[in-house]
Amino acid sequence: MAQATTALLASDAKPNTITALLRPRAVAVLGASRHPSHLGRRIFDALVTTGFSGPIYPVNPGAPEIGGRRAFASARDLPAGVDLAVLAVPPMAVLAAVEDCALAGIRSLVVITAGFGETGAAGRALETELVSRVRSHGMRMVGPNCMGLINTGLRLNASFSPIFPPAGPIALSSQSGALGLALLELARDRQIGLSTFVSVGNKADISSNDLLEYWESDPETAVILLYLESFGNPRKFAELARRIGRQKPIIAVKAGRTRAGVRAASSHTAALAASDDVVDELFRATGVIRTDTIDEMFDAASCLAFQTLPEGRRVAIVTNAGGPGILAVDACERNGLTVADFSGATRAGLAAFLPPTASLGNPVDMVASADADAYRRTIETMLAASEVDAVIVIYIPIEPDWSATILDGIRAGIAHARGAGSRKPVLGCLMADAARPLPLEVGAEHIPTFAFPENAVRALTHVVAYGAWRSTPPGRFVPFDDIRAAEAKAICATVIAARGEDWLTPEELWRLLGAYNVPSVLGVLATDANDAAAQAAVMGFPVVAKISAHTLVHKSDVGGVRTDLRSSADVRTAVTDLLTLAHAHDLHADGILIQPMITDGIETMVGLAHDPLFGPVVGFGLGGTDVELEQDLHFRVAPLTDRDADSVIQESRAYTRLLGYRGRPAADVPALRDLLLRVSELAQDVSDVLEVDFNPVIVRAAGHGCVVVDARVRVGRR
Repeated sequence: MAQATTALLASDAKPNTITALLRPRAVAVLGASRHPSHLGRRIFDALVTTGFSGPIYPVNPGAPEIGGRRAFASARDLPAGVDLAVLAVPPMAVLAAVEDCALAGIRSLVVITAGFGETGAAGRALETELVSRVRSHGMRMVGPNCMGLINTGLRLNASFSPIFPPAGPIALSSQSGALGLALLELARDRQIGLSTFVSVGNKADISSNDLLEYWESDPETAVILLYLESFGNPRKFAELARRIGRQKPIIAVKAGRTRAGVRAASSHTAALAASDDVVDELFRATGVIRTDTIDEMFDAASCLAFQTLPEGRRVAIVTNAGGPGILAVDACERNGLTVADFSGATRAGLAAFLPPTASLGNPVDMVASADADAYRRTIETMLAASEVDAVIVIYIPIEPDWSATILDGIRAGIAHARGAGSRKPVLGCLMADAARPLPLEVGAEHIPTFAFPENAVRALTHVVAYGAWRSTPPGRFVPFDDIRAAEAKAICATVIAARGEDWLTPEELWRLLGAYNVPSVLGVLATDANDAAAQAAVMGFPVVAKISAHTLVHKSDVGGVRTDLRSSADVRTAVTDLLTLAHAHDLHADGILIQPMITDGIETMVGLAHDPLFGPVVGFGLGGTDVELEQDLHFRVAPLTDRDADSVIQESRAYTRLLGYRGRPAADVPALRDLLLRVSELAQDVSDVLEVDFNPVIVRAAGHGCVVVDARVRVGRR
């Protein structure tokens, strides 16, 4: 399995100019061989047999000709005008081959050769040197450790794949070479046309982000598919996906659903910020359609490439058998689609030609005797109905001899509706045999077809969700003019210089929060019971007492909080108990923190953690002592837009409470959004802030703001 390595010179990468790579005028194969089984020879033969129209030059110092074409001893001997060189030479010969290509004026490379970053420390060092050489010459490179690339429009197969897929509007990138072969085979078998295919291998130079930028302006590409095992620059990916997804759907399979990078004993936020959860949130926020399987990815792609986006989630189901119709209804309800409720006019229209035994509800069960005309007229009716946004047509052959005629009837119904101006998407479920049915052609239109109703519904669900995201206006980054970032940086730098990586003391914490205008409950640090009682009397009862200690991340774990203290006597008793408790646990407490008790509002949590893949992520969810148990923390990759903040609030189970329920007033959601955006800004401005836990954040009634009641911030160099 290919693994991405960290290119030390990533910041030196040239702008994304990879047109020569994917649209070369001439191609050279370094390592072309006379032996048919060698990779270099297979790549050379693929270029020739597929029909690439430009010059193809084999390079081999030990052979005067290969495959009836003159071979060159070195890339330095090649004629001018070669845009792309494919390297299939031994690992230790790759660096010299790169130098030869540079001297020949070649500016794009595909390095098939393995033995680099995927093999260990020595391979990583060799890969770093390879990237350095490539970039020092202003070249771009796919690989190493990849299977190559394909451009169907040019009949270019610069890979060792024996499969050349049909041409079409779908671009595909795979981080796994072996899986790439399976992807190409699936595209061919399902007759799903590709514009380009790139196996990125170790992604040492060109990554999925570079390809996204190319495909954004590629007129031959309408849908983008990605198989990912890792992200090179997740923030750049998010930026590109937000922009490109507004015009072209991006569908991704991201392998590795693990909880990598979770800290065992750290903040609530870090403990819950599993990398795969963040991947889900990143994709959801940027409109990327995440599928669990390759098959599901192609299902969604076939709909998005060949059908228009539905205006809503109301689905009509047409069938000649009750069972599959019920399965489709169940799948719709499980996936959040609406089984359309037909109007009286629609039902009357169906009753005019369907037999009395047919069901005029949804699903429309035309019964087993339904013929081609019944299918035609029912489809026309469904596509004309204003209460329907998409149609799923199910056909089970009752009489095999009828199939061709009934398929003609289905085509005729769709064609007539199109002629009448309907652009609503249609999906077919043709349960003719166990094999996956091929797309149904209606003139120049491809109708995606599926073997089972659940597959069709699953694909439509992705399409509906993408359409809803795309129809939502993009978010904006909210500027703040009351933030003192320099002051916050100085606070963190001073702490790190004095103590190294550490949690902030209450005084340091209040100063940091003040620099970002974060609303918080201030308190006083008392060292004994009498001091605490005096401070509480000035503050006003009721109050809360908490142990303050650097080593104590979660106060509730040791019973280190006392609430609702309503008198000086209550405070003295509580503080005495807490000091004894701190001593028993050897906590080296700074003292006991006395704060006013906030009694009104809804407990939530806001946090910040650093994901090993994505960097700073902001989390929100239900607050309190049972955060891990609730599992209600949702994440966005910083920086957040206003819509990111709104959506992460709405995903939480806290949202229902925030809206007001059982007579309770609605909470101040705008103030909560403001807090999330300030934490996002903190993450961007102050890289020394490693973790933040605001728990609880009390959200008061609308117009009364929110307040951080308890806060923990860890700082250090990252």
